[in-house]
Amino acid sequence: LPALMLFFGCSFTYVPILPAQLLEVLSTPTPFIIGVHSIFQSETQELLDVVIADLDGGTVNVPECVHISLLPEPLLQQTREALSMLARPHPVPDHAVTAALPSSQDKEIRAVFLRLFAQLLQGYRWCLHIIRIHPEPVIRFHKVR
Repeated sequence: LPALMLFFGCSFTYVPILPAQLLEVLSTPTPFIIGVHSIFQSETQELLDVVIADLDGGTVNVPECVHISLLPEPLLQQTREALSMLARPHPVPDHAVTAALPSSQDKEIRAVFLRLFAQLLQGYRWCLHIIRIHPEPVIRFHKVR
């Protein structure tokens, strides 16, 4: 997750595992990615505007007050189809080592998302605006362009 966020150039707080004494940090009004141990699940359920991704359980809880838009079509459909193809069992030749299958599937899943991000971000340079009034040029991102 932090690697994906850095790709977008966002500034945020990242804490891999939050100590129990600092759980009130989860109420800060700034963007963050914070890892919380599952024994504190009851404390995290009370948060109103925090998206909670349970990596062990494979669930994502999005509160009603948080709006997350879907991917635009046809990217959404293409991504769903590519992921569903990967979810179907592949015939494995008898001479293949079955232990290598999860690794190759992991690479295929990464390739699906890499392709998705490349398609989402194509043409981003049209949104860059160079400001030259400073001694060093400043590049700003304007998504309305």
